[in-house]
Amino acid sequence: MQSLSEQGMLQLRVKATYEYQGHPWIQLEHLEYDGLLPERAVAATLLGRDNAVLGSGIFDPRDPLAAWRRYSYAEGVPFDESYLVNAINESLSRRPDEGCLRLIHSDADYLPGLVVERYDSILTITAETAAIDGFLEFIAAVFKENFNPAEVVFLNHVPGRAAFGLNATPRTLSGNQLKGRWIGLDGIAFRIDLLRPEKPSLFLDQREQWLLLGSLCEGRTVLDAFSHSGAFALHVAKAGAEHVVAVDLSDVCTKAIGASAQRNECFIETINCDAAAFLAEREAGDFDCIILDPPSVAMEDKERLCALHADAFRCLPSGGLLATYCRSNEMSLTEFERLVSLAAAQAGREGRIFARTGQPFDFPTLLNLPQTNYLKGLILQVE
Repeated sequence: MQSLSEQGMLQLRVKATYEYQGHPWIQLEHLEYDGLLPERAVAATLLGRDNAVLGSGIFDPRDPLAAWRRYSYAEGVPFDESYLVNAINESLSRRPDEGCLRLIHSDADYLPGLVVERYDSILTITAETAAIDGFLEFIAAVFKENFNPAEVVFLNHVPGRAAFGLNATPRTLSGNQLKGRWIGLDGIAFRIDLLRPEKPSLFLDQREQWLLLGSLCEGRTVLDAFSHSGAFALHVAKAGAEHVVAVDLSDVCTKAIGASAQRNECFIETINCDAAAFLAEREAGDFDCIILDPPSVAMEDKERLCALHADAFRCLPSGGLLATYCRSNEMSLTEFERLVSLAAAQAGREGRIFARTGQPFDFPTLLNLPQTNYLKGLILQVE
C-alpha cells in the first residue's frame, strides 16, 4: 500500500515562540524538527507545548502556504490509500447526487491539496501539492469506481504546483484528447474545454448566485463586469432581463460568451475592454443592475477596488441593484463591507443590504482555516 509514512510517522514540534490557536497550517519557520529536512512530502504528527498532540498532517518544507497541513486531529494517522478511500467516501456522503458540483474541496474535506469537480460525465482532478500528485492514479481509480466517468482530466495548470516542480500541462487519464463540449446546468448550456486553460472556466462556486441574480433581474438593464464565462449574463438574459452587457478584458472570453448566448437563444452585448475603465465612463442610469465579480488579483489593490465600487454606485439609479463579490482569503467579509460602504459614501449613495452571500454547500469552509472561506458577497439595493 502506498503511503507517506512508510518509514513511520515523523514527529514535529511547534516552536515555543509560536502562539498556536488551532490553525491547521503551520509555516516552516514555526516548526522544530530533529535531523535533516525531508526531500519529499511525509506524514508527521505535530506536538505542541507540554507534548500535546495537535494532529497528523502532511509535512513538506517546499510548500509555500504551509510546511505542515493537518488532515486529522488524531495522533499517528498515516496518509495512505486506506485514508484516502475513507476521506473521499466521507466527502461524497456530504454531497448530493448532482451532475455538476465540487466533490472534494481540499483542506475543508480533510484532503489538503486535492480538488475534484464533476461536469456531467467528466471528472476533473487537481493536485495542488506533491503529496497528492503522488496518489493521482489511485485517486482517479477510486472516483472511476464511484462514478464511472467518460473521462478524467488532471488539471495540472494551477500555479501552486510550480513550487514542487510538478508538470503544468493538463492531461486525461486515458491519454486521449478531449474536445470541448456543451453541458447543461440549471437550464443553461455552457461550453467547457478542460484541456485548454486559456479558455474560460466554469466557476461552480457562484452557481447559487447565478440563479439568485436571474430571479432579481427581470426587466432590468444589466452590466456583468469581469464576465469571464458569462454565466451571470446568461442567467439574467434567460430570466428576462431587458438588456445585458458582458464586459471582459479577454477577447477569448467575450467570443465564448457570444457563442454561448447564441447557443442559449438569447442576446448579450459583449464588449472586450477593461471593466473598471468601462464603468468609469458610464453615466447615471445606464444600468439598473451591476454585477461585479473581479478576479482575486483585483482584491490586492484596495484603492482601485474602492474606485470601481464608487463608479458602480454613481451609475445606478435609486432602486438599482449592485451585486458584488470578493474572491480573496486575505479580505474578510467585514473588511469587504467596509470597503464597499466607503465607496458608497464617496459616491454620495446608500445601499440597503438585500443579502450577504458565501460559498455553496459543495465548497465548505473550516472554522479554524479562514483561507477556505475565500468567496463572499453583497447584494445591495441602492438608495
